[in-house]
Amino acid sequence: MNAAYRQLYIFQILLTGHVAVKSELANRFNVTSRVIQRDFSQLREFLTTESLDYQLIYSRRLNGYQLHGTPVTITKQSILLLIKVLLASRSLTTNEMHQTITNLLNLSSPEDQREIQPIIKNESFYYQPLQHQQPLLDRLWQFSQFITQKQPVTIIYQKQHREVVTRTILPEAVIFSEYYFYVVAYNAKYRSNLFYRLDRIRHFQTSSQPITRTRAERFEDGELRQLIHYMTPGKEITLRFKFWGIVEAALDRFPTAKIITRHPDYVVIEATAFDIGAKMWLLSQGSNVAVIAPAEFVASIKTTLAEMAARYH
Repeated sequence: MNAAYRQLYIFQILLTGHVAVKSELANRFNVTSRVIQRDFSQLREFLTTESLDYQLIYSRRLNGYQLHGTPVTITKQSILLLIKVLLASRSLTTNEMHQTITNLLNLSSPEDQREIQPIIKNESFYYQPLQHQQPLLDRLWQFSQFITQKQPVTIIYQKQHREVVTRTILPEAVIFSEYYFYVVAYNAKYRSNLFYRLDRIRHFQTSSQPITRTRAERFEDGELRQLIHYMTPGKEITLRFKFWGIVEAALDRFPTAKIITRHPDYVVIEATAFDIGAKMWLLSQGSNVAVIAPAEFVASIKTTLAEMAARYH
């Protein structure tokens, strides 16, 4: 999600005539400059392969990249790209997905629509939305407005195990991660920024209750993107692990990652992240990974592996 969303964001700002500055994008998404440079390279390759009427040009005067070209409308290739990303996200109900696809197709000429529709027909027909079946388009827009207006909101929220609670929050960001949209909001009762899945908000209304925060309590989305996995908080740690898999995949998963040493068949990687989400990803890599530091984290990994093995007895 993260790489796809980042690349889609870069493409969108370029399409709307803005300058894409590598350092600003790296700070926004808390990734290294090399990751953003790779995004630019992949975008340039896409433009060339698909014969789009654009050129990605670097401007020394503006210290950033711009798209040069004079298309009259958004191209069929761009519309196809957006539809493919949407279908892969599985984030919308079937009705909302088809409505959004139709809206995107309507931006193109009838001739282009006839070319695009056979390409997406099969994937669209077999589209499988998530289990929650909650419409999100209007809700996403409304919470985005609350954020820009700094408007406190009282929500009725269904937690993971179906417990229903009422919370008054100050929405600060909407983030998409691993199939779901999350509202990141300051909760005055707990004096911290918490995550609320958008589809689990059963009801909401504006609140007149003022919510104030200290500077230290303000949400930093850049820091969050740098440290968190699967929208699961935890303790910030610096970890090291041996990795036998595709190195690029590990480096992209951990924005703070760096290779410490290289060996003939594996590398040693160091990264800073929240421990719980990092542990979930590391365990998903099976025998391609071996955590070597810190000792407390290694012990936690071993305990979990033992518990997993015990379930097969």
